[in-house]
Amino acid sequence: MNEVIIKAAKRHLLKTDKVMAGLIRTHKPYAQVNALKQRSPYFHVLVQSIINQQLSVKAAHTISQRLLACQGSRFFNADKLYKLPENTLRNCGISRNKIRYIKAIATAVMNNELNFRKLVRQDDDAVRDALTQLPGIGRWSADMFLMSALKRPDVLPLGDLVLRKSMQRYYTLAPECRQDEYLRIAEPWRPYRTIACRYLWSAL
Repeated sequence: MNEVIIKAAKRHLLKTDKVMAGLIRTHKPYAQVNALKQRSPYFHVLVQSIINQQLSVKAAHTISQRLLACQGSRFFNADKLYKLPENTLRNCGISRNKIRYIKAIATAVMNNELNFRKLVRQDDDAVRDALTQLPGIGRWSADMFLMSALKRPDVLPLGDLVLRKSMQRYYTLAPECRQDEYLRIAEPWRPYRTIACRYLWSAL
């Protein structure tokens, strides 16, 4: 996502949502904004999303670094990762289920069943549909891929607990509120909901 889009998003959010405007003025999410600009290989982002599931940021980072060291690369690679023995992956801290998911995705990439070049040309819903056919990839992981790998500007990952907690805090929502309420609040953020989410993550 380029600087022009990020600046346009900031102007839009300042104008359309008073709460979001306050967050933008008081928080400077440098790491989050940099994440919008940086690009990682698509397979790497998918594997990272599998590792991150149900783990703290610190724990997931530690496991990822161990696995990358074993693989001998800066980014996860389908061929190299597939060839690593299961014991090696287990020793890095990856559960048996996650190993199964990662191996299945690596196989799909190697067999060209998962073609990232085709995926890039598809709209958000089509990307979600394609990715959620893979084992271990649910709506949250697909949304993370859209945001982090494809840099799509209008993604709202309501499956993310931290995002919901931040919205509860800054928009005075009850933890048990319906999804419709989150959607209503986020509606003015269109077409830049991805950027709004980055500010909410940073603010919490």
